[in-house]
Amino acid sequence: MMPGMSNTIFSRDSTGLPEISTLTLREKVAQLLVMHGSKVRRGLPREDGELERFLEKYPVGGVFVGGEVIEDGSNRLEWVQDRVSQLRKYSKFPLLISADLENGGGDVIPGLTPLPFPMALGAANDASLAEDYGRACAREGALAGINWALAPMADLNLHPLSSNVGTRAFGDTADRVIPLLRALVRGMQDEGMAACAKTFPGDGSDYRDQHLVRTVNRLSREDWLASYGAVFSSLISDGVATIMTGHFSLPAFQHHRENGRALPATLCPELVTGLLKQEMGFQGAVTTDAFGMGGVRNLRQVTAAAVEAFAAGHDLFLWPDYEFIDVVVDKLERGEIPIERLDDAIRRVWALKARYAIVPTVRPDATAFTESVARRTAEGAATLLWDSLLPLHPAVHKRILLVGTTAHDKAFHRFEALAESLRGREFEVEVVRHITPEALEECEPRFDILLFCLERQFHRSLGPMDFFGEDARNLWSACMAGREKTIAVGFGSPYLVPWYFETAATAVNLYSCVPASLEAAVRALCGEIPFPGSMPVRWEGAHSVGGLPQ
Repeated sequence: MMPGMSNTIFSRDSTGLPEISTLTLREKVAQLLVMHGSKVRRGLPREDGELERFLEKYPVGGVFVGGEVIEDGSNRLEWVQDRVSQLRKYSKFPLLISADLENGGGDVIPGLTPLPFPMALGAANDASLAEDYGRACAREGALAGINWALAPMADLNLHPLSSNVGTRAFGDTADRVIPLLRALVRGMQDEGMAACAKTFPGDGSDYRDQHLVRTVNRLSREDWLASYGAVFSSLISDGVATIMTGHFSLPAFQHHRENGRALPATLCPELVTGLLKQEMGFQGAVTTDAFGMGGVRNLRQVTAAAVEAFAAGHDLFLWPDYEFIDVVVDKLERGEIPIERLDDAIRRVWALKARYAIVPTVRPDATAFTESVARRTAEGAATLLWDSLLPLHPAVHKRILLVGTTAHDKAFHRFEALAESLRGREFEVEVVRHITPEALEECEPRFDILLFCLERQFHRSLGPMDFFGEDARNLWSACMAGREKTIAVGFGSPYLVPWYFETAATAVNLYSCVPASLEAAVRALCGEIPFPGSMPVRWEGAHSVGGLPQ
């Protein structure tokens, strides 16, 4: 039972939840399943009762809405509100409505406000701001009916090329991230939204991506306890509502091997039941990550993986096939999985639902508050690495060539908006996306400033957090001309500016490419605000083998 909850939490009068004992076996198993919103066709049926019949057949415990944080949101706010309303109307039980609110709702549900990514909070290093960040996620999430955030990331960015963590993490040391994570979770849960610390037992030390392949956390037992273990332990002691496991292994804590390799946490009772629930004492609900990811799909078919994950100790399951319900029921009835495993899972899920599976209260200040938090986070994160040019002033730096270096179309369009903000301050700005060394050498004399805006984020596009192709050519070009007038500004991975622009006159990091971060960059470059941020990761030497976790 979650800390602070009494034995009366199952009262139908106070929560809308029936007594667990009144559920059928099949209903208990179904309550562990979280379905993806797209699994019900986009045009919500109303006249023919299709949705009602669907939820009667599959009385699931929760629904994931909006886009994923690894993509751009595809479902606008009004659509999500309508879907959630209909799902709640026809569900027999109160629903957990979840979304990836790692940086607020704006990147997953258009119509909400995107916050700078968590590494910006790491750079600002302000626990009170982190608490407001958590409150902002909850308040705007309430507008979409969300009561369970699949956030925050409790991972550490130990590998600079980590393609699944990157700026989703607060930093690379437990000392920096723990106070920020604790504050964010406190703010979120105080506002009535369940938080989810992910991804146990700790991603970010392997540059590969668990969406593509099973990855490995190779830290020793001692090093894990001092880093990831300390992070998760602090959140457990604070009463974080849920923890998500990942499709990667932690061999230092695993004895069982399959074909010579340790299983991912998704399938491993040693990590889920043994380490997390028993040794670390986590009493909340443990959820899997999605079953469509390569880290588990290259080992098991979806339903087989989900059933094995249930036996391993998970309590909630993200998007398995619906046959999962009947397969688990059959195995429970046959005694192949002990009924105590279901009792443990449903008890944890019911405790979670008693506190959080409500229709969240919509606050009239939600959007204004979130916009304020976005601005404060972006401005607090602005980090000046070195400088010999600032502040920019149109009387001195009138003509600017902005080179937008990103593989992400949305980011490039935002760079064009940054250019417009500079033009509003009477600068003349020309924007290009790709430029060859020869072209830069030819045009450089016409400009007072060469402004390289860099954006490299996780999954935009897939692959390690570095530049490739024509984007990499831009870095080559920057070496060839105008170094004394070059300013490099990073709006993503914090390593790339100091790695590739060590001879630039000025180097700055903002860590995120949301509108608030771009406006903060303009204001800081022009001397309108200071640069209070500090690098939340160690970058010197991190590009060499000796600087990476072994």
